[in-house]
Amino acid sequence: MTQTNLPPLHSYLPAQPSRTYAPVEGCIYCGSMEKLSDEHIIPLGLGGRLVLPRASCSMCSPKTSKQERTCLRTMYGPLRLLYGLPSRRRRERPSSLQLKVKKMPESEWEYVPVPQDRYPFLITFPYFEAPAAMYTVDVSSAAGPVTSNLWIRGGSPHYDFNQLLQSLVEELGVYSVMPESKADVSAFCSLLAKVALSYLAAEASIFAPRSRLAQIALGEDMSNCLYYIGSVKKDEPPGERLHDLSFGRHLHTDCILVRIRLLSKLGTPTYFVALPRKEVVKK
Repeated sequence: MTQTNLPPLHSYLPAQPSRTYAPVEGCIYCGSMEKLSDEHIIPLGLGGRLVLPRASCSMCSPKTSKQERTCLRTMYGPLRLLYGLPSRRRRERPSSLQLKVKKMPESEWEYVPVPQDRYPFLITFPYFEAPAAMYTVDVSSAAGPVTSNLWIRGGSPHYDFNQLLQSLVEELGVYSVMPESKADVSAFCSLLAKVALSYLAAEASIFAPRSRLAQIALGEDMSNCLYYIGSVKKDEPPGERLHDLSFGRHLHTDCILVRIRLLSKLGTPTYFVALPRKEVVKK
């Protein structure tokens, strides 16, 4: 586990340029052409402004949305709240958040409310090995959605993180405070698969409905998902943009690789999603 500090986030994260692609006129997950809706390539809740029209059907859209909501609320909720990233339920945003504290050295941990602009948050990303598809054809040998190593950073919208922790101890009159973070690795893998499939459809008219990667995006079958999904396991310098996306062909395998770096301005890990060409469907 790696943990350091983020810079103060007030006016720090850049906006993603907006773009609306040509309509797909078919579900990129199952191939249905009925009751289609638009798809944000990166979730709106993370500032995503790339839109793929008529690309998800009424059966698949709730499934991908469920995986997105899990990530947005459990992994990135405080970050979104404090930076003011978009929300479809802005009026429901709380004015305070529950902080874990210990009042005395021998006390049990308990929760107290803290104003949201004073809340010390953690942002978490899981580290993985490279996608197994880059070095083996044996899908069954790949792991499911698990990790033993996390990228973790502490942050605050206006304050130095460590100074904020110390000032909260003094203000609340407690012995210690413990910022918390959750990493739902399964939902995060689904999110990465969804981003990859929609980005390939938008940028290159590459489609893989009913593929294993589509099942992962829908959260339907997560077994061996790390055959398709992986990351760089090292610290990287911050990027210039809010999110980084690109794709290309892997030189030594018959795979298309999508490079995804969410919130790259914060120095987050780079992820790769591998789509075997045999799973691509001609449209």
